[in-house]
Amino acid sequence: MQLTRYTDYSLRVLIYLALLEPGTLATNKIIARHFNIPLNHLIKVVHNLSKLGLIHSVRGKGGGITLAKTPEQIQLGTVIQKLEPAHPLIDCTSPLCPLLEQKCGLKTALDTAQDCFIATLNRYTLKDILDNMKTQLNSP
Repeated sequence: MQLTRYTDYSLRVLIYLALLEPGTLATNKIIARHFNIPLNHLIKVVHNLSKLGLIHSVRGKGGGITLAKTPEQIQLGTVIQKLEPAHPLIDCTSPLCPLLEQKCGLKTALDTAQDCFIATLNRYTLKDILDNMKTQLNSP
């Protein structure tokens, strides 16, 4: 399985926000600088995370972003499912595979693996991956 860069950036934003002191707002500029991510890309990521209800955005002077849920409530598999485009790992119909008529089990095996991938990630929350990190970020 391979995740898109967009999903990678999204997970980094969530981790960054989870490491802040509760109630602390971060800005897009600071996060972009911290991870060396182009600001325009980060703005799109933050906007989508806000639409998904994972972060809360405060506009205006003194505004910023913060987690909308506690790290314990954010399952990694669910986040990845929402961010990654839904597509099968292989498409047996384009071009039409001659093994399709012989009831090849490859697609079923790969679909099962993909389901197991998400199910395994859903055993972990954002808090679980933070537990190994000892330090919190300084306020922006």
